[in-house]
Formats: sequence, structure tokens, C-alpha cells
Amino acid sequence: MTTKALLAAAAMLALTACAGQQLDKAASTPANSTEFDNALAAGYLRLARAEYAEGDYADADYFAMQSLAAGDPQKVVPVPEASSRKLPQADAFYVATAQTELVEVLDAGARVKVPQLAATAQVAFECWIQELEENNQPEHINACRDQLDGLIPAMRNAIAEKPKAKPLKGKQFKVYFSTGSARLDDAANKVIGDAVAYAKNFKPVRVVVAGYTDTTGSAGANKALSDRRAAVVAAAMRIRGVDAKSMRSRGYGEEFNAKRTGDGVAEGKNRRVEINVAP
Repeated sequence: MTTKALLAAAAMLALTACAGQQLDKAASTPANSTEFDNALAAGYLRLARAEYAEGDYADADYFAMQSLAAGDPQKVVPVPEASSRKLPQADAFYVATAQTELVEVLDAGARVKVPQLAATAQVAFECWIQELEENNQPEHINACRDQLDGLIPAMRNAIAEKPKAKPLKGKQFKVYFSTGSARLDDAANKVIGDAVAYAKNFKPVRVVVAGYTDTTGSAGANKALSDRRAAVVAAAMRIRGVDAKSMRSRGYGEEFNAKRTGDGVAEGKNRRVEINVAP
């Protein structure tokens, strides 16, 4: 081998070694930023390794530095302009349009709402324009472009979706009464109003009104009193707009106490009407 050839070979080895420094640094530096930026750093590192394996040391260095910047919480890696690469004239307008669409969806919240998709899309764009600039691997160009084309609408859908409300379930409301009384006071009317408002969430709705008493008085008198309490509450709900056909009311007297007591005990928790509302 001639001296000139030896010098050329030595220069090539030195260039290769120098180029690999950025990749080694990116590979050994952990990303320490947001979920989006950490995913972006990982994506750029994959591109750097792929380009290095192909002998494209300049792009390997570029992507390695992008990876380092993305993983640094003090830095921001924007989507590059289409003009940052020397693209075929026939593709330049399409690339510029895609870049605009990508930036719009990222800025609209995709980085936060779908960080993995957002990072993958930005990496796909960089991959696409880098391969277009080389313009010698059409399968790589198409793969990166197609990935980006699928990710942009996916991100649009994700940021446009409103969180789905949890379906409402059955709920119970309790109205309390004074000893021996079936009269509705202010507190009772407030509970009935809440029950009616909840019932209006459902079409159709099922409402079961059950009256109870404490253990003072005779069992027969308590059964009649519980019936009156249930009827009063049901009537108040009808006045407020609940269809009578959707309601069923009944008194149970001193049976099924909310708080178990002996006979003849005036217990406020047992003097009640339970309103059960369900779809």
C-alpha cells in the first residue's frame, strides 16, 4: 500500500472514530425529561444507530445530537422545517404540508395527551426527510412517510376525544321524619328535590319509595304511618315531575330498622322513607 493510500485509510479511520463519539455519548446519556421528550430521545437514538450501521456518519451524528437534546430537560427539539434538507423538488410541497400538519397537532396537545404517538410521529418525519434527501432507498422513504401519514390523524382523534362520563348507577336518598309525623320539613323537601333531579337523568327511570317507622307505638299504627310517609314522598315527587307510572311506594312499618333497637324506642334513623332511583 502506498503512503498516500495509508494516509487516506488512516484519515478514514479517524473520521469514523470521531463520528461515533456522538452516538456513544447519546447511548450512554440517560434521558431525563418529559415522557414525550424521553420517547423522542429514544427514537432519535434508533435513527442514529441505523444511519451509523449504513455508514452515514454525518446523519448518525445529527440524530445522536437530537437524541441528547431531547433528553435534556433544559432543551426543546422542534420539528425541523422541510427546507432543512435538500429535497427532490417534486416532494418539497408535500413535505412542507405534512410538517405544518404535524406541528399543528403537536402544539394542540398531542405531546401531553399521547406522548408516545407524538414522539414517534416526529421521529418518522425526520426519518422521511433524511431518506428523501438521500433518495436511494425508496422502501425506507415510503415506510417513514406512511408511518407519519397514519400517526397524524390518530393524534388528531386522540386530542379531539372528550373523556367519557361514567354511566350513572342506582342511588338511594333518605327522608327523615319527626316522631309520629308524616309531614315534610325543609330538609326532607331538599332531599326529595335531589332525588327528583337524579331521576331525570334516566329515561325510563324506576323509583321505589319505601316508608318505615321506629318501634314506638303499635305495629298496626306504625304500618299505617309508614304507608302515609311513603305516599307523601311519592306525591311530592310526582308534583316535581316524576311520572307516577315509574314509581312504586309501600310502607313497611317498624320492620327492617336502619338501627336495631328494642320495642318502644324512638330512634330518628328508623323514622325514614328511602327513595331508590335506578335506570
